[in-house]
Amino acid sequence: MYKKLIAAAIAITGITAPLANINNVYAEDGLTTSTPQVTSSDASNVATGSWIQVSPVSSRVILKPNTALDYSMIVSNIGNSEFKFSTYVAPYSVVDEDYNVSFSNESNRTQLSRWIKFINDDGSLSDTYTGTIPAGEKKTVNYRISVPEDVPSGGQYAAIFAQTEADNTAVANTTGITTVSRIGLVVYGRTEGETDEKAEITDFHMDRFLNKGPVKASALVKNSGNTDFEAKFEYTVSSIFGNELYRKEDAQNVLPDTSRRRNYEWENTSAMGIFKATFKVTALNEVKEETHLIIIMPIYMIVIIIILLTILIIWIIMLIRKRRERKSKFVA
Repeated sequence: MYKKLIAAAIAITGITAPLANINNVYAEDGLTTSTPQVTSSDASNVATGSWIQVSPVSSRVILKPNTALDYSMIVSNIGNSEFKFSTYVAPYSVVDEDYNVSFSNESNRTQLSRWIKFINDDGSLSDTYTGTIPAGEKKTVNYRISVPEDVPSGGQYAAIFAQTEADNTAVANTTGITTVSRIGLVVYGRTEGETDEKAEITDFHMDRFLNKGPVKASALVKNSGNTDFEAKFEYTVSSIFGNELYRKEDAQNVLPDTSRRRNYEWENTSAMGIFKATFKVTALNEVKEETHLIIIMPIYMIVIIIILLTILIIWIIMLIRKRRERKSKFVA
């Protein structure tokens, strides 16, 4: 009887052996760094040869009270046909922790959109600029930022868009729909007044025990100051032997009076195993870093282990009783 129980325990142990095989190698995602960029959901009209680009994708300016400074952006036609385009300015803000962008909500931090005017070819200023770019060529568009004397302290944000004109980008199809390509840059302004930089890292989460993948990590960075800053994130997963299996590292701008959430997910998570994960978040002088073991164990494996432990406990109890019976007989 005892031999059968021991044999069964050994057989079940053999089934759980894959837990030790945790030194699998997975393809590592490439290291990426995100650059702030504004693009519309409208696809460039490649079919008709109109393809617009703007550089730079972002611009940082110092806002001095009661001054006017000129800047420029380059609009390029990388398609195969000439098109007309126009430019305009919109407020730039975010609406939630996932940093979905709004180009219509105005606040005390989007007044910059009112201070930007485009410089026409004759030197006059206007809210929009229109021009024509032949295929394969580019055009410099100049704009002026006129800062009022009573500019509030801290950051100011706006987006400058360049879009192709509908009557030049596509010929209407049978439903009368045309395609307009639009792309833009973000202007990050900062005043020379008092700067208040405050960062807080909250809602820091790392997976530790899972029934299945993917392995995830997340953190929330709060900016309670009056100017934007860059938050850095780094998440790595490795085997317990030190082989790196997953790495994600990037930096994201956090605007004042907002909170930005970053989520990371190891999509190619192993079905079962033990791993080591490290998550580090840096925001100004605030740093939060933790390292934990991650155990991934499917439900069926948990059931098998429970059965195994039950068999072992029963075997130990029976063994103890057997010894007691032998001892009592010996004493008698």
